[in-house]
Amino acid sequence: MYTKLDYRTGCKAMLQFSISCDGEWTVSKHIIDHNHAFCAIGQRHLLKSHRGVDREYLEFIMLMKESGTKVSYVHRMLQKQAGGVSALGFTKRDAYNVLESERSKTFDGTDSNTLIGIFKKRAEVECDFFFDFELVDGILTCFFWRDGQMRSDYERFGDLVVHDTTYRTNKYDMICGPFIGMNHHCKNIMFGCGFILNERVESFVWLFQTFLKSMGGKHPISFMTDQSFSMATAIKSVFPGARHRLCTWHIDENSKKHIMHLRKKINFVSLFDYVVKRCDTVAEFDFYWNELNTVYECSDNTWLKRLYSHKEKWCPAFSKDYFSGGVLSSQRSESTNRSISRRLTKTATLCDFYKMFCDVVDEWRLDENGHDFRCSGGTIEMVLLQDTLLTHARDVYTLEIFKVFQEQYLKGMSHFFKLISQNCHDYVYHVWLNGVDMIRHSVTFNRHDNTVTCTCKMFSEVGIFCRHILRIYNVHCVKCIPQVYILSRWTKAAILPNVNLSVTHGTDIMSGKILEDSVWRVQMTRKFNSVLSASAGFPEARRVCDQGYESIKHFLDAQRDASVVDESASRTILDPPRSRSKGQRNTRKRSIVEKQCKIVKAHRSKSQNVASNSKAVAQSVVQDTVNFMVPQGYVLAHPIGGMTSLMHVSGSPQVFAPYFMQSNALNQMQN
Repeated sequence: MYTKLDYRTGCKAMLQFSISCDGEWTVSKHIIDHNHAFCAIGQRHLLKSHRGVDREYLEFIMLMKESGTKVSYVHRMLQKQAGGVSALGFTKRDAYNVLESERSKTFDGTDSNTLIGIFKKRAEVECDFFFDFELVDGILTCFFWRDGQMRSDYERFGDLVVHDTTYRTNKYDMICGPFIGMNHHCKNIMFGCGFILNERVESFVWLFQTFLKSMGGKHPISFMTDQSFSMATAIKSVFPGARHRLCTWHIDENSKKHIMHLRKKINFVSLFDYVVKRCDTVAEFDFYWNELNTVYECSDNTWLKRLYSHKEKWCPAFSKDYFSGGVLSSQRSESTNRSISRRLTKTATLCDFYKMFCDVVDEWRLDENGHDFRCSGGTIEMVLLQDTLLTHARDVYTLEIFKVFQEQYLKGMSHFFKLISQNCHDYVYHVWLNGVDMIRHSVTFNRHDNTVTCTCKMFSEVGIFCRHILRIYNVHCVKCIPQVYILSRWTKAAILPNVNLSVTHGTDIMSGKILEDSVWRVQMTRKFNSVLSASAGFPEARRVCDQGYESIKHFLDAQRDASVVDESASRTILDPPRSRSKGQRNTRKRSIVEKQCKIVKAHRSKSQNVASNSKAVAQSVVQDTVNFMVPQGYVLAHPIGGMTSLMHVSGSPQVFAPYFMQSNALNQMQN
């Protein structure tokens, strides 16, 4: 068992002074005899009286620790810089102790007051910083904040908002709800962050109304969340015009709890996955849902019935007319929570979270700045060098969006197409991938103005042309994307120059600019080092440096004392009650099923394989039904022109295979 060592020996050795009225010190008593051996010269720096961590070292260690560097590594670096631990003046254990002592200062009931104080200071300095909070009996129950850059980002990319509330801080068990979007590089972007104390409807209404007020009343097109009755009620009240979408990942996880007996049946998981995520039209969804109930005899299942009653919120086929960027999961927001939770301890406070939140947003903005630089200065190589349509897309879109566009274009080249009807300038085609697509998509194209629509509705949902449209554009030799089909949010024009990328934690105003503490520290260190180097050989210059140091130190001590008095006088906001259970982590609780089932990684290639496999299996399950319902010589096609059911279309031999010569194809169609 570990016990703390006792170094006390009862030594009576002492030195006593008396001070006269004139300030003269006189030795009045001296006991020279010690009852212990003297410390060796090589161990003198280990004495408690000889050890101490200066404030400058403490702030540097805290900065490095917040950046993800281990304290032991920081101490090792400082030790080498000082020329050894004896010259440094403190041990590694001292560094840990002083950090813990500094953290304990936040446990005196001032966490909420300190955080709101930070918000107030930022609002005084930043012209477009917004925050709001609510108190109940003096206790902080909910708050929200965003900076000016988040408002600007929302103006450009606020058509999609992802909101997740599965993250909680441990100390107060408050619910964190970041508002996440997707920028022109398909990367995460932050619109703001809020905390609420409970999941009542009133709490969500306050949070959403505050968010809406901070954004000037602009509503999103799609609002994606996890499944929650309180949240759904609040969204319907605050964002009546927004399309509320449910996270399909949570639906898949919940299915493991409620219909595990069905998931064990052959091919059920693939068919269920296709129904939930892959259907392009309502008619296709109805067809596959009926087949799911028929084949697996689950039409009376309570959970599936309840799921079906909310189909408009989770099935993509019902939301194709609303922009969502192709996002099916709120894991964009959950990835934010994971980024923050990895850096926080189990006893994280609100101020701890705020600092980590600012660091994450800083990293996102630096990453976006790097992508902007690559887009503005670099040109990506095209697979088809002389293709004018691809060239135009490369000039207009950001690199990530062009990659998606080029991928759709190349996939479209392997699709078959067939002219179904022609009326003046309007052409209607069926486009499908032979041997893969059981149900064909219909593309309507106007040769006069190049307007086009497709039954898959990828453009209205994602804002990028699908492979079916690009196949027909290739057939008709369309050389550029019509301006009406170019979404500004995906273009290089969405890049804003001269954007302040830094999120301000604690700020100082110098020459009209807001500089980070760390940047200011580096600049001032260089200046002082220059002065010290120049003063080393001049006694008078040394005296001036000493006087300047004492003057600055007295000024800072006076300012620090005044700020402590002001803070204690204005301390009116109380921390939320602590409700952390022993051992609870600062991430959302995971079910036993989720722990046992590995989540499919979100790599594009793997997700495409999953989608392709689920489609193939789903079609194999319903193949017998299709053979029975579709007459010989006919094929299935998605409905057009307001129809609500899958169509039986005659399969004539006038079909154009991939890479067919376009001139011959057009001649045959016109004849």
